[in-house]
Amino acid sequence: MSTYTDPYASSDPPTHVTPETEFDDERKSRIKAKLSEVLDPCSCMSEHPINIVDLGLVESIEVDGSAVEITLLLTSQRCTYFLDIDDEVCERVESLPEVDTCEVHQDTSAKIWTNDRMSDAERRARRKRFHERMEAAGITPYAERSD
Repeated sequence: MSTYTDPYASSDPPTHVTPETEFDDERKSRIKAKLSEVLDPCSCMSEHPINIVDLGLVESIEVDGSAVEITLLLTSQRCTYFLDIDDEVCERVESLPEVDTCEVHQDTSAKIWTNDRMSDAERRARRKRFHERMEAAGITPYAERSD
């Protein structure tokens, strides 16, 4: 089997919150940990649920005193689960003793979610599952080159 190079892997540093993102503010680190507990509803319908940080949905975390604002870039601007995600994010973040209020906003800047926002580990695991399923089904997903 040939070595696969991920065409979506980027060498540019991400501008959104990733599992590797480190904050100078310890409150933001605790908030990110709470966000990592929130599973993407659509991925929960598969055999492999993924949290919203690993999926690359968290655009930003802003803290002003005891008020927190989370901005999400959803995989679709028409996501019907936004309200469910909003509720769970607020519930988890507001469970932190230093947080009184949490607001969740949907990024409407015209950015588009692509799978390069996913954590490297999740993207590799997804690609591996894809290849395993194709192999099990006897399907070659890519044309073989002939010399």
